[in-house]
Amino acid sequence: MPDDASAHDNKIEVSIVLAIYNVEKFLDQCLASLEQQTLKNIEIICVNDGSTDSSKTIIENHMQNDKRITLISKSNSGYGDSMNHGIAAAHGRYVGIVEPDDWVAPHMFETLCKAAHKHNFPDIVKGSYTRVINADTPDEKHVPAIYYKHIDIVDTPFTLNENAQLLLHHPSIWSALYKRSFLNENGIAFQPIPGAGWADNPFLMETFVQAKSIVYIDAMLYFYREFNTGSSSVVKDPRIIFERWLDMDAILKKHHIHAKNILEAHYARGCAYIQMLADDFPSNEVARRGIQRMMKHIDYNTVLESNVIIQPFKDAYQAQVSPLLRAWYKVKRHLS
Repeated sequence: MPDDASAHDNKIEVSIVLAIYNVEKFLDQCLASLEQQTLKNIEIICVNDGSTDSSKTIIENHMQNDKRITLISKSNSGYGDSMNHGIAAAHGRYVGIVEPDDWVAPHMFETLCKAAHKHNFPDIVKGSYTRVINADTPDEKHVPAIYYKHIDIVDTPFTLNENAQLLLHHPSIWSALYKRSFLNENGIAFQPIPGAGWADNPFLMETFVQAKSIVYIDAMLYFYREFNTGSSSVVKDPRIIFERWLDMDAILKKHHIHAKNILEAHYARGCAYIQMLADDFPSNEVARRGIQRMMKHIDYNTVLESNVIIQPFKDAYQAQVSPLLRAWYKVKRHLS
């Protein structure tokens, strides 16, 4: 599909897709932040995933005041499937993703689109975000995302082979734009995982691996609510954690990715998830078996020698390596 302005439907620059399920408490604020965008030629696609609260009514009320908002209502099928419905209905040159319990800066999509025009319409344009920690409590505070001011290549196109730093951090797929033709031509879609299910993890990997050009803009444009960050993991099913990492691993293998920097970043995420599984599910047999499955896909020497993987993650990984296997790796490394 050509990238000239006349090629995309109705000259819509960005189709913003929201998968919505029972978020009546936050939806007004989220939709208002989209309606106030300084970029006007957008469409806002709300996919109501079988909400049982007043979410659908809130969307309909906003539709009366802003004709750019459209509603897709369907039975509950989970985040990934809902996102696929929304993207399939999109008309814009780019697709943006917003979580309905978050909100965005008024200039978010204008800033990202200006970068897209400046750099000849890359496959992905990504910004940073603000962490809203302990959201909606007296202890709420706003801090920059961990990767803000820590990405080496800024406002210049790159590929994942050239810079894999963004794989080390929160997927934050909602702080980016994805060229719609790029998604369509490469058959990129969300996995239709039931519930929320961390479907952002494989989507991040699939898009970044296949992108021929990525541009990062070091600006905090998105406000991401983090709830109860002082408590244990809100994930109740350990399978979500290890299965999503294994999904990402399968994507790397499918695309024959062997670049050291990409694998190192991927292993860093794996070690972080192993730590999470060990800490939050200490006596869970499903978690234990999941860790064992992950361990088979992580190279011991890469973790040991990495300057990227932080020590607590290395320690969590090494705690799962048997003394016998550790000794074998040591001998093997010496012989090589």
